[in-house]
Amino acid sequence: MISNKKRGVSDSDTPSSNDQKLNTTHLSMKKLLLSFCFLVLTSFLWAQVQKKQVYNDFSRWSLGLNGGISIFRGDMVSFSADKTYLGGQGGLQLGYQLTPIFGLSLTADMGQGKGSAKKWEKEFKIYPTGESYYGTLPEEGFAYYNDVYSKVKYFTIGLHGDFNVNNFFGKKELRRWTVLISPAVYLQKFSPKLYKKEDDKRFDTSSTLDNDLNLGVGGDVALRYRASKHIDLQLKSGVTWIANNNFDGVATCCSSKYNWLANLSVGVVWKMGNNKKKENLMYAPARSEPPVTLPVKEETRPVVKEERKPVVKEEKKPVENVVKVETSAKTFPVLPTIHFQRNLAVIDTVRFAGELSRIVEALKEFPGVKVDIRGYTDHTGTDRVNLPLSLRRAEALKSYLVGKGVSADRMSTFGEGKDMSVDQKDIYTEKARKVEVKKH
Repeated sequence: MISNKKRGVSDSDTPSSNDQKLNTTHLSMKKLLLSFCFLVLTSFLWAQVQKKQVYNDFSRWSLGLNGGISIFRGDMVSFSADKTYLGGQGGLQLGYQLTPIFGLSLTADMGQGKGSAKKWEKEFKIYPTGESYYGTLPEEGFAYYNDVYSKVKYFTIGLHGDFNVNNFFGKKELRRWTVLISPAVYLQKFSPKLYKKEDDKRFDTSSTLDNDLNLGVGGDVALRYRASKHIDLQLKSGVTWIANNNFDGVATCCSSKYNWLANLSVGVVWKMGNNKKKENLMYAPARSEPPVTLPVKEETRPVVKEERKPVVKEEKKPVENVVKVETSAKTFPVLPTIHFQRNLAVIDTVRFAGELSRIVEALKEFPGVKVDIRGYTDHTGTDRVNLPLSLRRAEALKSYLVGKGVSADRMSTFGEGKDMSVDQKDIYTEKARKVEVKKH
């Protein structure tokens, strides 16, 4: 009697029970996909609400091209008993950065891989239908696993959530190296074929196998290098679990938990729109109140106050004279900045004698005005060094002004760290190493 059991099939595994297992798997995958899409949508909406004016200086879109090698594991494996089969993969990625920490990307990849029998499955038997056989009296037309190899062409579309790991641990702007972790869901299509090793002729008729579109889950880890303002280079590795037991041309029925596809690729990423932007938002510091917004607030406050003072204080005087005289007399001037040498918080009183004199004169001319003194550094070093250094610079100017007779109660000092308002070409120059004095 011929036993015609498929590999991995027990007496209790009836067609109805197998269908039920597959349906359960597909239902779970659909729930996972819906959950992921919900997370992406809520993240997008949250990011839109949280937009800050400082981020308008950064671009958000990017387009990448990747290519590399791929391997897979199913009933056939790339690291087989007789040799190692390396496949190839290439594709495009379109990215949108929502915040400095989180972005979304859409990938489309095509590839081809090869595989053959595992060491412990070399003697397994397979028919041209793609079905395995465990019996002792096989029918004609079978082949041993080790005598055939599988060639799998595939196409995948992935939706990724890209987390910028660097911004979880620091706030350094315009860093050179960035690590991205990207969990993803995939839509996959596989086209497998079996060939004989002895003559490379087609063995199977596996076009009858069910290889419709299926879902997969996985993700990537990418190491990104900022080569220039417009171009990034990246090294990326990813793994995807495959919910399809027939993807390699061998039909099994019970479990797909060990099926996966992996890749290692290099790529080039074009940061779109950087001609008019500072950089991609990925390279912005992840801080809640970036210093670059402060000048806007400082300049708008005096306008409201100054226009009201003449009306309230000088009601008894002729209106025409008050407006003409008081508006110019009571406008607090724009004061010069004091600059510093790298890593120092000492004021060069000889070089900046004129600037210091103007600051002292203005504060004595307006004895009732309180001011903010804000210190800045260039972009050398980390925030751990730059924030205290910028505060010491502000305190140095305050001490100087106190020595010239200005009350300390009128002055508040702030250390802002790196100066985010200077041009890109000046972020490492003296223009960024400064202290500003502005009306509170």
